[in-house]
Amino acid sequence: MSVDSFSSRISRDFQPDGALAAAMPGYVCRSEQVDLAGEIAGTMQQGGLLLAEAETGTGKTLAYLVPALRCADKVLISTHTKALQDQLMYRDIPTVQKALGVRRRVALLKGRSNYLCPQRLEKSLQDVKTEPWARRSLLRVNEWAGNSRDGDLASLSFDAFAAGIGSRITATAEQCLGSKCSHWDDCPLVKARQAAQEADVVVSNHSLLLADAQLKSGDFGEVLPDFDVTILDEAHAIPDLACRQFGRQVALSRLTTWHNDMQAVLEGLGDEAELKRDMTMQFMRVNEAFEADKLGEVLVAWQELVAGADARRERSTETAKLADRAEAIELDIEAILTPPKGYVAWRESSGRAATHLLAPVETGPVLGEKLWSRASCFILLSATLRISGSFAYAAERFGLKIREGVVGDVDAKAVSHPSPFDYATQALLYVPRHIPAPGTAEYEDVLFEEMRSLIEASSGRAFVLFTSHQMLRRIAPRLAAAVDWPVLVQNESGGKDAILQQFREDTHSVLCGTRSFWEGVDVPGESLSLVIIDKVPFAPPDDRLLMARCEACESKGGNAFHDIQLPEAVAALRQGVGRLIRTQDDRGVIAVLDSRLYTRSYGRVVAQNLPRSPKTEKISDVRRFFATA
Repeated sequence: MSVDSFSSRISRDFQPDGALAAAMPGYVCRSEQVDLAGEIAGTMQQGGLLLAEAETGTGKTLAYLVPALRCADKVLISTHTKALQDQLMYRDIPTVQKALGVRRRVALLKGRSNYLCPQRLEKSLQDVKTEPWARRSLLRVNEWAGNSRDGDLASLSFDAFAAGIGSRITATAEQCLGSKCSHWDDCPLVKARQAAQEADVVVSNHSLLLADAQLKSGDFGEVLPDFDVTILDEAHAIPDLACRQFGRQVALSRLTTWHNDMQAVLEGLGDEAELKRDMTMQFMRVNEAFEADKLGEVLVAWQELVAGADARRERSTETAKLADRAEAIELDIEAILTPPKGYVAWRESSGRAATHLLAPVETGPVLGEKLWSRASCFILLSATLRISGSFAYAAERFGLKIREGVVGDVDAKAVSHPSPFDYATQALLYVPRHIPAPGTAEYEDVLFEEMRSLIEASSGRAFVLFTSHQMLRRIAPRLAAAVDWPVLVQNESGGKDAILQQFREDTHSVLCGTRSFWEGVDVPGESLSLVIIDKVPFAPPDDRLLMARCEACESKGGNAFHDIQLPEAVAALRQGVGRLIRTQDDRGVIAVLDSRLYTRSYGRVVAQNLPRSPKTEKISDVRRFFATA
């Protein structure tokens, strides 16, 4: 089918008398959606790369699903959030397939930690050292496994990782025995990958896509099959994920897991008691050096520890796999100690647990090498790709040369479609002047009082989005004690999905969260009528990767604040603000409690990127807005 005829066919599906209107109650033909679908269809037919910003309300999901399900190509649809992944697989794709009268084979493929490993479950149940509390949970998993169709842990009646047994019933890539495993034929992950190989359309996630790109670039195999078309929804998340995926990580937990696995294998061999004892003593040195934050000493102790594993490589499949894992850990430690050019190493800690990391300073070159060069057609979509109307920052992070709205001697075509929502009547923007600067003595108390007043004005129905866990921990309990509505707090009131479900069901509740609630969360309707953001979300100044990016920018004559820090903050702010208006019937207030929008020169840039709704600095206007709702 020619480009014009395919695009015309897609356009007809979206018309008032088309397939979607005939089968989907409430469907409304929107010019922005029709145009976007046509651009996607044209790119799929011609090849190339399309960078498309489709603001909330454009209907980007339908705009790419219709051509993806109409075409004859093998298509990958990749998302950042699990919520969108499930929405596509279980709601949107079945609905669109039925509306179009097509029947393409569709498969869902998740990361390996989402699937049961029968071999690991079996070993854990057989291990006489398994604690009674863990054994009870493992027996529940074993019963579930006998009835599970796909081994996806999402259908388990409890959270295996929260219950402390997740690592015992799943296998990392390092732990997996591959085709030599006795459970290869009934492995849920193998079956899921086989289904993906046979499918016409595969729904997956960015982390898995990037892991696959890393494997293929090193000729180490693959996780995903090859695709004719790759559609990346929530594409704004790709660069940050690429930093982690194309880097390296070493945590004590990784070394401990290797040691425990090696001990279990030696126990099974029956004649390695001396080596088992020696390794236990040697691992104590590794542990002490790691906790003392002496990575050089960790490397030396690790090399001595794993020498015995390498010498026994030929004894079994498992010892060979463990020797390979030990070597990979050694190489990662060496790379972190001596970072290659263009990479930066740093240390992160959470409580007593530390992780040493290595990542590329700039994601553009590695994405170009490992991802964009591996397929003929990529379509990148997000509601937040532009900064102040320009794709320049996104293009640099993606490693693309673009010409907006033009196809020619360029890497990518870039298009934008504004939201059809009427922010002038649907929303009010509240930015008070009287909030003290962050870090001042009175800041926290004034911030709390402002949040309390806003929540009272809206009768709950609010998201309170914090830029730091510290401020969340300090203010959320005070809000819970001060307002008359239920206050749900991230990490305290349950998991993310459970909290969101509670929030949706209790119309007047308040949800307090940090960055994981700034994006990928969809709560249309009255339950969410107020979004409070404590301040412009600048990255913390001690972010080592950001510091390295800033240093690289300055070395090239750039301005790190205006070229990196401000665009990053604006992009995150746009995501947070975008939680409020999700449909044409939604109405509410966006409150950005940061007076620096008035006092700092960058305030004008931030304001340019906020919705074009009426703006006020008076809380009396907020009360009036809600009183007339």
